[in-house]
Amino acid sequence: MQTDVRKIYEINKKLVGAVDRAVCLFRIGRYDKALKWVADTADDINIVADAVMQDREYFDNVSTGFVEGMLSSIVEATVAKDYCLLADIYEMQLSTFVCGVQELILGREQFLEFDNNRYRENITHLKSVLREMIEERDDLTVDEQKRFRVNLNAKLDDMFDPAELLKRGFNLEFTSSGLMTMAAPYKGGRIYLHSNGRVINESFQLALNWYDPMVDEYVIYGFGMGYHIEELHGLAPAKRIVVYESDLDVLKLYCAFRGDASLLTEENVFIIYDRDMKLISAKLKGTAPQTEDSKYIYVAEDGRIIKVCVHYPSYRRSPGCRELDAALPWKDTVESC
Repeated sequence: MQTDVRKIYEINKKLVGAVDRAVCLFRIGRYDKALKWVADTADDINIVADAVMQDREYFDNVSTGFVEGMLSSIVEATVAKDYCLLADIYEMQLSTFVCGVQELILGREQFLEFDNNRYRENITHLKSVLREMIEERDDLTVDEQKRFRVNLNAKLDDMFDPAELLKRGFNLEFTSSGLMTMAAPYKGGRIYLHSNGRVINESFQLALNWYDPMVDEYVIYGFGMGYHIEELHGLAPAKRIVVYESDLDVLKLYCAFRGDASLLTEENVFIIYDRDMKLISAKLKGTAPQTEDSKYIYVAEDGRIIKVCVHYPSYRRSPGCRELDAALPWKDTVESC
């Protein structure tokens, strides 16, 4: 049998994320939401398991006995409606199986490719978001309008050279889930902006922590590779999400290596290049948190409830913004460690 390995790899990327979301929701008692993800995984689990069982030449180091036992356990726990056990099987067996298959595939294939045409298309989308932000807002000061236009005309059209970014300290790595994580330069070394393991698990939990059904708009600093933004958008698809990022290279790497870069075309998601963080500073100036517990929430003049969230790994590399400190009441403690 000749397996379409790329197809299995792409299915697995979705599958790992769905499994992690289901497990997380089971653990916090949202069985209704968790079972939706369980239902959504059923066909993909069977496709991957069948490929592994039938193509023994390619998947030679994956135990068929383990796969058969895992599938039987999933069926038994589902029939018994034992959701504690089902969550355990998903977390300890299914996730391990899928990640093992991904690692096997990544060890034998070369999937990190730079498609210049796709990159140019994504850059065009990114510029259109900036342009839309200028056109739709009538509350911008002259200085803010100028900053938006400067950022719109930033070096987005420069030739993109991944090798040059690697020399400057950036690094993209495939994780065991098949998704990429990014390490970025920081104080002579570099730091990871996302987990080097199950990226969706990390990002979904962060998005769950940010999510609030009462919020009308999220203002977020730190884009990274966009995973946490995608998860928040999945939880609140009808809410406006405005993301500020001060490192243009981070946005370029997203446009180059995140496939279709779907966030760029979501009508409720706005990604703003904010080189010196003056735009987010102006957005927040004069506002004050309405709640405690590090929940930076305020009410706009038009009555909209706005929540400010910070992706801390990104913020560590930023120029800094005093107005964001209210969203990070623990920052000084962490940075003094």
